Amino acid sequence: MRLVALLLIAVTAVSACVGTPEEPELPPFTLDGNGIEPTISRLRIDFGRAQVGVIDTVSRLLREQPAEITTIAECGAGPMTVARWQNGLALNFVDQDFRGWVSSDPALPVAGGFTPGTARVAMPQVSFQVTSLGNEFNVGPVSGLLDPTETEIQIMWSGATCFFR
Repeated sequence: MRLVALLLIAVTAVSACVGTPEEPELPPFTLDGNGIEPTISRLRIDFGRAQVGVIDTVSRLLREQPAEITTIAECGAGPMTVARWQNGLALNFVDQDFRGWVSSDPALPVAGGFTPGTARVAMPQVSFQVTSLGNEFNVGPVSGLLDPTETEIQIMWSGATCFFR
């Protein structure tokens, strides 16, 4: 009986040392052609929402405040306020309304399966166009730009931006 008890204690001790693999952390949201779809909620953050609420919500989801909020006076859509986070996400606002996003963060998924850092060879169905910005592409309402070596996606965006071509 004592042997069985010792054996059970040994098995329990060994099993405590063997951990279960941790599941990867889900991204806080997915960027898409209409705005932002949070992972933990069905409530979307679509273009047209109020600037203050969008910045507050995205800051909570990212667990950090924007690194900077600036206004660019000369944009095609009019003066644009841009909230930028350290990770490479920027949200664009015109007249206090959420109008677009720009991302260079490979950890933030973009609807359609592409993210910054995706290799060009993984995009055989996408056509590219050389512009003054570089080698651009569109996947529905989402656009992107390849890096200078033209081997992977450098940046993606949707909605209003302040890029001049």
